[in-house]
Amino acid sequence: MIRRPNRTKTFRAYTIIEALVASSVLLIGISAAASMSLSLLTQEEINERSVTVFNYLDNAARLYQLGMPESQIKAILPVEPAVTSLTTATASTAVPQIGNVDVVTLTVSYQASEASAVNDTSIDEWTGGDKDTTRNASVSVIRANSYIPENLPRVQKYGP
Repeated sequence: MIRRPNRTKTFRAYTIIEALVASSVLLIGISAAASMSLSLLTQEEINERSVTVFNYLDNAARLYQLGMPESQIKAILPVEPAVTSLTTATASTAVPQIGNVDVVTLTVSYQASEASAVNDTSIDEWTGGDKDTTRNASVSVIRANSYIPENLPRVQKYGP
């Protein structure tokens, strides 16, 4: 007769505690990813609005350089919902060999975020900041054709 060793059946399995710990760690990871994705979406919206406003400001500067009066620049630019105001300020600066030059500073104020989830204290729940906060961007512009009375001479020959 062949002797077989006694084998007891042992089952290996996860306990309920191990399953709960693993699922809670997984849940923490999922909630962190969801929170981060909301932050990224909000930041993407802020960046998109900022780029649109900078383009608006660049168009206003180009119109001024082309000779359009400051009062008509606002009227010709299309309505941009992010822009709250476009202001101009004229100053004079001395430039060597030219004289005094009028410099116009164009300043645009805009709302960087239009997030609408606001709690009772008017704090934006998406960004953690005030929803009504505005940002400003400025550029200083001159009209070159106003200060150079004639065409600049062309170079006929390069080198010594």
